[in-house]
Amino acid sequence: MVQVRRATLDDSGAVSRLMAEKYSFNTLEEAHARFQSECSYQHFRIAEDDGTIVGIIGWRPQGLLKHGVAELTRLAIARSVMDPQYVKEMLFDVMVAEADYFYKERGYRLRKIFSMIHADCAHIKEFFLNKGMQQEAVLRDHYHNGKDELLFSLFMPS
Repeated sequence: MVQVRRATLDDSGAVSRLMAEKYSFNTLEEAHARFQSECSYQHFRIAEDDGTIVGIIGWRPQGLLKHGVAELTRLAIARSVMDPQYVKEMLFDVMVAEADYFYKERGYRLRKIFSMIHADCAHIKEFFLNKGMQQEAVLRDHYHNGKDELLFSLFMPS
């Protein structure tokens, strides 16, 4: 049964392998260093199935808390997962609830969650659209020449 929990630095090995598999890191060491760094300023949740990490989601507040904006920075599901849609849904829903609570606990309201994805990630684009996110922009040649990024946003109800 898949469980979601807070990621810790002790998860670095498994999370780094997953990040290296899903993102454009050159080496496992680069993914490891990036996760270690991101843990200091982001919120990470992992999905585990019988003790094996099968997914990760990361987010962080963006700008001043009074603006109520959060950035979804990472969403990766292992190839070995039997039902990747279920794991994505679970992680996304936990992230939204956690971000909403984070802002409320500090006396603010979460207004918007945004994320950037590679334009050729059709499965993530479809997932975001199904979760109610709207495509707001195309960032031409953003990280790589010839590779666009799409900016998606989810506006929270008042």
